[in-house]
Amino acid sequence: MLRDIDWARAMNIFGAVTFGSLIKTFLPDLVWLIAFAILDNDLALLLGYESYLWSALKNKDLASTLLVLAFPASILVGLLSNVIVFMGLNDLFVRNPFKRKHRELFSLHATLSDKVRDQCWTAMKIDDQSLRASFYKWTDPEIIIVERIGADKLAYVREQYWYHLEFQLNLLISLVAVFVALGTSVLINRGFSPAIGGERIAAAIIVCGFVCYGLLRAAQKNYERHIAKMASLMTALLSQPNENSE
Repeated sequence: MLRDIDWARAMNIFGAVTFGSLIKTFLPDLVWLIAFAILDNDLALLLGYESYLWSALKNKDLASTLLVLAFPASILVGLLSNVIVFMGLNDLFVRNPFKRKHRELFSLHATLSDKVRDQCWTAMKIDDQSLRASFYKWTDPEIIIVERIGADKLAYVREQYWYHLEFQLNLLISLVAVFVALGTSVLINRGFSPAIGGERIAAAIIVCGFVCYGLLRAAQKNYERHIAKMASLMTALLSQPNENSE
């Protein structure tokens, strides 16, 4: 029995690492590293120095070392990418458009969130009413309900949509970096002319715009579904009979 439990835990950890690292974070970070490699090669040609990265890749011994270093490098780049996403891009491209497009759903989610806070505030019986405003401003209802439904269930709901949203936004900005790097490479290596360079750049912009639009729409749809799921979850919790009233 103990071995079965340990094996189940190991498989659960393996599954989390596979999705969280290789899919959600690691893949966009590898795209970032490809963009950096292209820019490094372009700058070497433009400024007349030898690219250490491309020279190392041609050497079998150094290439294996670079592949090993690519893992911690991708993690570092992933952290920086997440900072960019959650410091502005998420609000600019996902949250704010959602609030404008789905006012009723946003209002419902906000109302249910306040209801969850109301229950907690009443149960805590805090006499200092000056803390009420800060309590409603800073407390997160999704964290509050963890104790009632369990972390596994909440993680399951969030993983369905929110983690995919994070992956899509990170992949979006990494693909933009690759397209910029490729565009720079075309200009440096072959120059620009209205007949040749203009057509290639226009085609690259169209492809980049199409792919980025698809990823952005998917991210917005995932956030919409996440908010709807959280509203449904809070509704189920709030509609349960209050044990203290019995």
